[in-house]
Amino acid sequence: MLERRYPKHEYRGFLGLFKRNEYVIIASAAIFFGSLFAGYLLSPLIDHFMSEALRSFKDSISKGVIQLNTYSIFLNNIKIAFSLYGFGLSFGLFTFLMLAYNGIFIGYVASQYNLGDFIIFTVPHGIFEISGIIIAGAAGFRLASTLIHIIMDIFKIKRYVPIKEQLGDILDYNYYEFIDSLKLFLIAAILILIAAFIEANFTLTWGNYIRGIL
Repeated sequence: MLERRYPKHEYRGFLGLFKRNEYVIIASAAIFFGSLFAGYLLSPLIDHFMSEALRSFKDSISKGVIQLNTYSIFLNNIKIAFSLYGFGLSFGLFTFLMLAYNGIFIGYVASQYNLGDFIIFTVPHGIFEISGIIIAGAAGFRLASTLIHIIMDIFKIKRYVPIKEQLGDILDYNYYEFIDSLKLFLIAAILILIAAFIEANFTLTWGNYIRGIL
């Protein structure tokens, strides 16, 4: 008999979702913020590589590939979130690398501008956007753990028990873990949508107002 990892009585509530997944959320946040600080502090060392990425990003905006409206901003960021989640199928390796890259890129961008202005113009939407990216990364790690647990359970299959019955048990015992990964991704998508709306409609006004006061 396989061990049920997500007992039904524990599978309740919004807080329960975060409690069960606190380790993957903490890991995702640590990777992102660690990479962000590394990108900021080590910007002179990575300038040769990251300056081209920043230039390409600016070109995408100037050429209208990324427009400063809610739909375009959301579409760009949800692609990142979906990649972070889908890369969980690589056992989390590419989720880790993509999280690190995004953190490094944001840290590098911050180093290229006045830090005060960067914070002022980033905070309104950044709180939601960065939270969404971190949770999307956590969803990817949870998807990776689901895959790993399924593979581990397959290796526990017993010869004297019908394989069909055992495979059914494996899917059943890992079902709730997979559902948690989907729920985390959905929360990430909602946060990214909120961030896109704020960035498109309020960030510039807010930033100019605060900078005018200071």
